[in-house]
Amino acid sequence: MRSSTTIKQYMKDAWPVLIVLNLSILGTLGIGLKFYTPPVRVPIVLLLVCCFTLFINFSAFVLFLTEKILPREQEFGKIIKRFRRGDSRMQNYVLPLDYVDENYEIRGRCMTYNPIGGDFYNFLKDKDGNYWMGIGDTSGHGYVAGLFSLMIMNQMSHLVHKFEAPHEIIDQMLEHLEERTNTFPHIHRSLYATFLLMKADNKGNFLHSGIHPSLVLYKSKEDKTYVVSTDGKFLSTVMNSPLKKPKPSQSFKMDKDDILFCFTDGLFEQKNRSIGGYYGENLYKFLETAPKKNIRKLIDDLFSDVVKHTGGRIQDDMSLLVVRKF
Repeated sequence: MRSSTTIKQYMKDAWPVLIVLNLSILGTLGIGLKFYTPPVRVPIVLLLVCCFTLFINFSAFVLFLTEKILPREQEFGKIIKRFRRGDSRMQNYVLPLDYVDENYEIRGRCMTYNPIGGDFYNFLKDKDGNYWMGIGDTSGHGYVAGLFSLMIMNQMSHLVHKFEAPHEIIDQMLEHLEERTNTFPHIHRSLYATFLLMKADNKGNFLHSGIHPSLVLYKSKEDKTYVVSTDGKFLSTVMNSPLKKPKPSQSFKMDKDDILFCFTDGLFEQKNRSIGGYYGENLYKFLETAPKKNIRKLIDDLFSDVVKHTGGRIQDDMSLLVVRKF
């Protein structure tokens, strides 16, 4: 079954190459026979040509299997399958499941460069019924970045029940990170994360703090998108200026049917190697024009569009957190 599928895929993807290759062989054979003076009988020549043609086609098929032919299309197909299958350990075992109640619809999606990456998001309700949402990006890739991200998620899940404002929680995270780094000196001080923490009540009033890419807020009544800037501190023991004055959490308001898009920089910094262009501007165009009735489909379509832009070769983790107000 797998062999027949592979052959079908080969015929589907490589048919232009096959046509040019075999027509070239037939054309060369026709010209050769026209000027051929036979020291060897024609049937034997035809047999040799058939063997040569089979050898060339078999070589092309082997090259296709080893991704020497059409590597971009093959890589794109693989990563799309991985995305649709949900083959991401962070996504499957760590990140929260989508959440829907009478006030909000909250959905997230993450595609990591490695099975375990530095991107993460988290959301939960506190004991007073407030909604807390966070999204972040730890520097680097692999299990070290993943462990750093897990530490942040663990701290967030604990601290939202003890403090009122996002900037207070981030300050507590920084204190914890400093204490942990002093206790275990082998922890690299160069490791850091951008992190946005948001708090929302059931009426759509949001507070947020943290250094992170700007948010995109779609206002349903106006049918228009707005960019919401962010500000705060890195989750790092060395990257925050000691002279930087503490800033209170910022605010914005979501009304019924408004949609908020939060994403890591990997989403808009994915690069097309052929033309050298980043996805960035396409992201904002996509969010403006895409149908917004079905958020899950919107997320699927966006990730598919990003992967298509890169030719199937993503260069960084990318995450998206989407919130709709009911």
